[in-house]
This record gives sequence, C-alpha cells and structure tokens, in this order.
Amino acid sequence: MTHSLVTLADAQPQDAQALRELMARVIAVSVTQDEAVLQSTIANVNRNLGWWLAHPGECVHLKAEAGGRIVGVVLVKQFWNLCSLFVEADLQGQGVGRALVEAACDACRGRSPESALFLNAATNAIPFYRHLGFVERESAQTLPAGFLPMRKSL
Repeated sequence: MTHSLVTLADAQPQDAQALRELMARVIAVSVTQDEAVLQSTIANVNRNLGWWLAHPGECVHLKAEAGGRIVGVVLVKQFWNLCSLFVEADLQGQGVGRALVEAACDACRGRSPESALFLNAATNAIPFYRHLGFVERESAQTLPAGFLPMRKSL
C-alpha cells in the first residue's frame, strides 16, 4: 500500500456506526449525486452491514484505519459477494482500496464456493476494478444505470 499510515484490521461490531457514516459520506461524494440512487445505495450498504452483524463468521469484513479513524472498508459476504468497498475521498488513488481488495481476496481464497469474487461496480469504480483484474460478467440482476456486474477469479 502506498499510504504508509493506514493499517488494515477486521471490522468489529462497535465499528458499525463509524462504518455507516463513512459509507454514506463516500457514496454522496464519489458514487452518485442522483438522490434516488444515493438513498437506494445507502439503504443497500446498511442492509449489508446488518447482515454482517448477524453473520460475522460468514464473511470477510476489513477496515482501514489512519490517525485513529476508519478511512476505508471492504465487506465480502459468504466469501464471494464483494458488496461494499469504500475509501474516504481524500485517500482514493493512494492504494487503500487496492490493499483492502487484495487482503479480502487473500482471506476469501479457498473459502469462496464460487472460487471468485463477484460485485456490481458503480460507474466511477469500473476502471479501478478492471485494473485489479475484475472482468465483466453476466447478471440477471437489474442494476442502476452505469453499474457493471464484474468478477475476479481467486
């Protein structure tokens, strides 16, 4: 990781509120300005956070911390569904997201029933995921305009 002051650790239940706030901030700044998509995306990540709290042993949930605060997070449900990756806007492009995804891939390898990670990339994140080796995949799911279903073999 190029940002040397960031550390990765397992997310803890007491982190839930800080994670909600981080994700809402990043979605509003980096993902969409469309109010309907914004609210839908925030509701979705909050549902995923609730799922993690109810099923902590069935996922990989990592946080990135710097200066005593959470600055990034990745959640992979059931070791194949990468449903949340968020990095504070001022730290994007500095290796934090890459480090989170790579650590999540390592933690899911051998545990994923799909032998891959699947995700639905927001429009602005597609180049990032392509750079990490994710490729377009088929999906029957209806996604917001510009979102792309992707996968990466583990």
